[in-house]
Amino acid sequence: MENLDAAITVTVIGMGIIFLVLILLMGAIMVLNRVFPYVAPTEKATPATAGSDDGEIVAVIQAGIAAYLKRKPEDVSIKSIK
Repeated sequence: MENLDAAITVTVIGMGIIFLVLILLMGAIMVLNRVFPYVAPTEKATPATAGSDDGEIVAVIQAGIAAYLKRKPEDVSIKSIK
């Protein structure tokens, strides 16, 4: 019976320490969140949406398809992109 009492005591102390550390960690995160608030990044225009010419985009797509098919880029013909 002594072993059971000792095991329960060790379990309760261990769980108590773990919960105490978790509560301290939660408090530290809350303090850091108030000191350094999260600011969502603004959306920047990508080159494709910023009005770049479509020739560059077609060239990149053509090169990717040619690499996948293991052919020369001149052998791949792109009719249209949507």
